[in-house]
Amino acid sequence: MSERLIDSYLKGVELRRTVRNWPEDVKAVADGYRTHTIISHAVQKDAIQNGWSAKKNRKGREWNFTFELIEARDRKFLLMTDEGTTGLTGKVLTPEEYEIDLPGEERWGRFEGVAFTQPRAERTLGSRGRGKFIFVAASNEFTILYDTLRDDGTYRFGFRTVIRTESPVAAYDGEDGKQKLREMTSNLIQPLSSVGTRVIIVSPLDELVYDIKSGRFVRYIGETWWEIIQKHDATIRVKAGGREKIASIPKEFDLKDEDSGKFKVWLKGNQRIPVSFGETRIKNLHIVYNSDKAVPEDIRGVAIQRDGMKICKIEPRYMGREIAERLYGYINFDRDTEEALLEDEGIEHYSYDFRRAQPGAVKRFVEDEIMRFAQEKLGYGIDARELRRQHQRNAERRALVAINRFAREIGIGIGPGRRGGGGGGGPRTPKEIYIEFDDMNFPRQDDLRVNYGESISNIRARIVNDSVTEVIVRFKLFVRFYDRLIKTYAEQDFIIPPQHSSDHIGPYQETFQQADFPSTGRHTIVAMIISLRDEDKTTKLDVENRSFYLEEDPPEHGLFEKCEPMEFPERAKMIMAESLTGERGGLVLQYNINHPANEAVQGQEDDLAAYLVWLMGHEMCRYDLLQENPVLFDTEDKDNPDAVLRKTLRKIGEFVHRFRMGEFD
Repeated sequence: MSERLIDSYLKGVELRRTVRNWPEDVKAVADGYRTHTIISHAVQKDAIQNGWSAKKNRKGREWNFTFELIEARDRKFLLMTDEGTTGLTGKVLTPEEYEIDLPGEERWGRFEGVAFTQPRAERTLGSRGRGKFIFVAASNEFTILYDTLRDDGTYRFGFRTVIRTESPVAAYDGEDGKQKLREMTSNLIQPLSSVGTRVIIVSPLDELVYDIKSGRFVRYIGETWWEIIQKHDATIRVKAGGREKIASIPKEFDLKDEDSGKFKVWLKGNQRIPVSFGETRIKNLHIVYNSDKAVPEDIRGVAIQRDGMKICKIEPRYMGREIAERLYGYINFDRDTEEALLEDEGIEHYSYDFRRAQPGAVKRFVEDEIMRFAQEKLGYGIDARELRRQHQRNAERRALVAINRFAREIGIGIGPGRRGGGGGGGPRTPKEIYIEFDDMNFPRQDDLRVNYGESISNIRARIVNDSVTEVIVRFKLFVRFYDRLIKTYAEQDFIIPPQHSSDHIGPYQETFQQADFPSTGRHTIVAMIISLRDEDKTTKLDVENRSFYLEEDPPEHGLFEKCEPMEFPERAKMIMAESLTGERGGLVLQYNINHPANEAVQGQEDDLAAYLVWLMGHEMCRYDLLQENPVLFDTEDKDNPDAVLRKTLRKIGEFVHRFRMGEFD
């Protein structure tokens, strides 16, 4: 590769490093995790994945992991120790040595660096370099200690902390390291005596301490790491207050192999799913239905597993609570597919980008198998025509959202509203005390419609006090249908010092069932703060609204208003589609459901959506060509049919390609 333009100007010049606000960086890392879970859950997940990735053999023989909470009179430590691992091999690196790709054995260097990940061929479970900062975020002092003992007897101790503009690290070898550990922990912690690695969170957060003592923490471990406990007999201990607990598989996660009076089972093995550039290979899909009772929320749905770790789950669509709340299981893959899925995995290891080809194919496969299971074994009687219509409506919505975003991007029409929920848009009146409401995660990007069986996640907010005085407020977070309260997520009181903000309240997730949400149409999630101070008690200090549309399309504000499936008359049977002017001046695509091209994609939501994008792409090009000042075409193109055809084909190819790649889905 040729040298970059700037490279020659960097030599012999005194350069300044970019100043970073490290405490805010760490808080941003924590906020990223809180989008999906709580800090305690993230700590156990990242700690164990670091240890499991460093095991000496693939089966994890002699591997174990221990969490230990030490509480002294004026200090607390959380020790996280792996054994049967390689330890943090490698040397303490200089800044210059980070300029080259780090080989696999430089584990110490990667642990102390920021975002220096493994080569692709050597990647392991936690390969993004982000996890160590969740440990820093879990410390009231933004400080972690760590030590390692290697097979060759080498001992090393180090620490990381965060101050205003830096995140300094230090390392000490041999006896110097052992002495420094004893000194910094007032002899409460002794150096490692077994080969492995230990990370120590200094002054862990109260919520983390509470979860460890209450037993919730060990439940999180069992729910996340059940597969390595089951298959490799992995031992993971939690010690606190003189007691020890060993993580076990949640008793409700009972993976029966055969049907019985209480359980119904669905098994699929060695499945291959074609995707855009190859195939996805599924080792096992195992789904169980408990007819006796609902299972806890943390194990509901089908868990997506990678290398023994639960990443996230896929929940049933279109089904009522009587099925959705009693169904659980997992899906796992061969090593090549795991590696491919890693590219589309969220950096916190709690999500996949299901808009991308491979995760999207997995999600559709699981949803389809859940539907077959429900119909064949659970007596689920959804009408085949209604299911086909649901797929059709989803495809129409996805295509409309995508094509209107294309139109907005290139300057044709207005395009749909902003992501994250209706309401709350436009400029805010500046306030000293206000709510920060995060963007919510919808089933489809830039689409405020939600169907029964689908979910909205990341419902969370926090209170910001930019005033110079302490405030006392009551926070409420709830969903309403017009003026009728449907559900309350949170109602609690806060005391917030001046120039501070509260922790995030949430995140909450709502899966919509008709029994809980009987009314369709616009619903609103409301966050509200009410003053509890004597001088302005009961005053509403701020209100934030986010709207969504249940089983109903939101008002469309793009070039295309809607899609209408129609049976074209016999004389027009070869016409694929036409566009007409709609009620609001936009276009309405009427497409011929009897055309063989349409029939070929019926029942296949992705293919139908891409087909509709293709049709609307043609209509958008035609619409633009008819304008006095077209955007896609030059004025002289109007008299050059060859140029018009070439540009139309090129643009439609771009639309469909970007849609298929999940860019706007």
